[in-house]
Amino acid sequence: MDIKQISELFAPTIGARNVITGERLTLRGTGYCAASFDGGVLLTPGSAQDVSEVCRLAAEHGLAIVPQGGLTGLVQGTATALGQVALSLEKMNRILDLDPVQGVVTAEAGVTLQQVIDAAEPLGLAPGVDLPSRGSCTLGGLASTNAGGIQAIRYGMARDNILGLEAVLADGTILDLNNTLLKNNAGYDLKQLFIGSEGTLGIITKITLRLHSRPSSVQTALIGCAGTEDLFQVLASARKAFGGSLLSFEAMWPEFFTQIATHLGTDLVSPDCGIYGVIETGHWGDVGQDDTLTAFLAQCFEDGILLDGVAAQSESQRRTIWQLREDADVIESRKGPCLSYDVGLRLSDIPGYVEQLQEQIARECPGVGCYVFGHMGDGNLHIMAGPAPDPASHAAIDGAIYGVLQQFPGTTVSAEHGIGLEKRMHLPLSRPTPALAAMRRLKTAFDPQSMLNPSKVFDDLPCLALSKEDV
Repeated sequence: MDIKQISELFAPTIGARNVITGERLTLRGTGYCAASFDGGVLLTPGSAQDVSEVCRLAAEHGLAIVPQGGLTGLVQGTATALGQVALSLEKMNRILDLDPVQGVVTAEAGVTLQQVIDAAEPLGLAPGVDLPSRGSCTLGGLASTNAGGIQAIRYGMARDNILGLEAVLADGTILDLNNTLLKNNAGYDLKQLFIGSEGTLGIITKITLRLHSRPSSVQTALIGCAGTEDLFQVLASARKAFGGSLLSFEAMWPEFFTQIATHLGTDLVSPDCGIYGVIETGHWGDVGQDDTLTAFLAQCFEDGILLDGVAAQSESQRRTIWQLREDADVIESRKGPCLSYDVGLRLSDIPGYVEQLQEQIARECPGVGCYVFGHMGDGNLHIMAGPAPDPASHAAIDGAIYGVLQQFPGTTVSAEHGIGLEKRMHLPLSRPTPALAAMRRLKTAFDPQSMLNPSKVFDDLPCLALSKEDV
């Protein structure tokens, strides 16, 4: 089938305006995945029933479907090729129910995280998952990648906050796994199979999220320490001092921090620290606690584990502090194209890993910078390496990132970004062979012809493909 035939196949089901090809498609942004629309066809269904019919038709004609959310993923999980049809949930963007008493929100998969934040805020509630891409990432993408973010130390990852969902299987079956109860042990919890599966087992069309009481106030601080060990001591002290009120604990190594601070033109803390961090705490109720974080910083200075630090005195200053941590795209704008990595280690192994990694990249990848930051509270490091415009240099950088990682036990090649296409060959570093075999059996059971996001996570059964002559 050529692109025209594919368009004619789906138009009667979802409407011609919802089958996007040609110039209409080229005008769209591809997000962080340049190959998002390489298949040449994008479908934008408006309901779960539409998605079901699309899947049924696609299976009947041997066409693979690649589900897409906000296109903010970093592992090429939304890449399409000839013979693969992109399917966006963007028109399924309604919040269906928000129950402040039960503390849950049910919404279609195309709803953005920011929409949920805005809807819940007047009720004194908030979702537990928060990401820098909150304005564009969708609930479907958040669920299918098991997103983590900046508050995982307090609320856990997406998996810990999703109570139920609805998913469409490869054959068009609509699987209703929705749930609004905190306790429900009625048989297998099948929703967990779809969370983090990157659209390879089913297309998530609806989600029920648990909501949490929104803090009446937050306090945010930017700190600088002599080294990682001192930052660990600050983390241990913060956990003891704030308990469940500790919302975020982030880290930035100097190479990363200096680039962002220079770009923003800010000098909130000394440029001579060995590592930097962001601490955010939440406070509930009417009791004034505006000085608790300041008092905590003062004690850390007295204990000799802080070199510098400042607590935000305004919302504007708080936003600047978070910009220092979240504006990672500045690195590429200043240094050129970078490769992004997302690894997880035990806290005690982080100093050794970063030191060895920086040494190996400097030795084996001349001219490539190594910019490290991440969620120190949960052992999740993000690494940007670049400039790396030449694909031939990617293997050397990959070799450094994952080669050094292998020297430490209990690590993961993906703490929160998923596997997609980019990390398939490295997945065995984090999952033993029997586990990979079980994953393949699950894929075969739910999608025997590999029609859903084929070749993502691991190589699987081939789908029928177009030849270049068909286009």
